[in-house]
Amino acid sequence: MAVSHEDIQELKKVFDDRYVLQSDCDATQQKINNKFANDDKRIELLVRQQTINNWLTGAIASGIIALLIKVFLGG
Repeated sequence: MAVSHEDIQELKKVFDDRYVLQSDCDATQQKINNKFANDDKRIELLVRQQTINNWLTGAIASGIIALLIKVFLGG
């Protein structure tokens, strides 16, 4: 029982509905990787801004605590 050309064509039809060619998969994966690369840059910018915001908040909170200590301990 040999496999005929019609059998191979039928198998290709069945597999094309379920599976993707490796070249198509690679192209899709490359597009997704490029999107994630851009996201990494934007996330790094947000982290830097959040760090600055945390330092500023800490400085303001330190000043308020120092002022409260001065008021309650007399100064």
